[in-house]
Amino acid sequence: MSITHLQENQHSLGEKEEAHGTPYFPFQAYSQEDTGGQFFAPYHWHDEAEFIYVTSGTLQLKTETSTHILKAGHVYFINPGTMHGIFGDSMSSHHFALVFDLKLLSFSQYDVCQNLFLTPLLSGNLSFPDGESLSSEAAEAVGQLIKKTALLYQKKDLQTGTSSLAIKIALLQILEILFREHAITARKKKERQDEFPLKPVFSYIEANYSDRITLASLSSVVHMNKNYFCKFFKEKTGKTPFVYLNEYRINQAAAQLLMSDAPITEIALNTGFDNMSYFIRQFKHCKGCTPSAFRSMEHPKSLPVL
Repeated sequence: MSITHLQENQHSLGEKEEAHGTPYFPFQAYSQEDTGGQFFAPYHWHDEAEFIYVTSGTLQLKTETSTHILKAGHVYFINPGTMHGIFGDSMSSHHFALVFDLKLLSFSQYDVCQNLFLTPLLSGNLSFPDGESLSSEAAEAVGQLIKKTALLYQKKDLQTGTSSLAIKIALLQILEILFREHAITARKKKERQDEFPLKPVFSYIEANYSDRITLASLSSVVHMNKNYFCKFFKEKTGKTPFVYLNEYRINQAAAQLLMSDAPITEIALNTGFDNMSYFIRQFKHCKGCTPSAFRSMEHPKSLPVL
């Protein structure tokens, strides 16, 4: 596994991500395959919209308010600012993801399209559907456009070739289908408030996963007592705080194993494990093999998502 190949498949995550794509073309596409039921995209959020198309297997997409099982042939839309995590739900899966700034689709000439459709989307007054309400015909059409767009992105000629134009056209075609299906609706007031109590917790984990983290430190971030925090966290994520923390740390360790030649003992310490036996045990639990075996794989079953 080359470092370049890993970097091309990574989905950069965090509380305030760097913009996807470039200032001249704020768009990025991903093709992500998991052959071991290990897919793990930590909870994150970004200012861009995200369109997902699952081509095989199933994935679990969790927000702080709902859980969705994404099946093959299913499309899903994530509105800007929505906290979400994506996790493996079958032994193998593949999906395409498009992440882009909605301003990419704006017209410099203000016209009826800008007035009726794009401006309300950009202002946050309209909301993308979860995707499950789409007719099978519409979902198939959107899915094929997402796939087409992701494959166009792989050509890497966005600055000089016609791929950038073809991508914009495909994205506008997706919008046309969604508006025609009346799938894009007025955004609820509660959605606009952006009140996700666990956001600071995920930011804290991202910033401090290499250090010692206690239940007291996690619960204090959101000013909850420890018992209530544990219950609340599991209710929202389906995992206990330390199960999620260990999975996050192992995901970071897996990336370091593939992207550096650092000793495994150093990587364990870098990712918050001060007990080597415990680190290896947790790594085998999450990845199905030892850290050294994972590093030697030419094609890991699932690339770590950072």
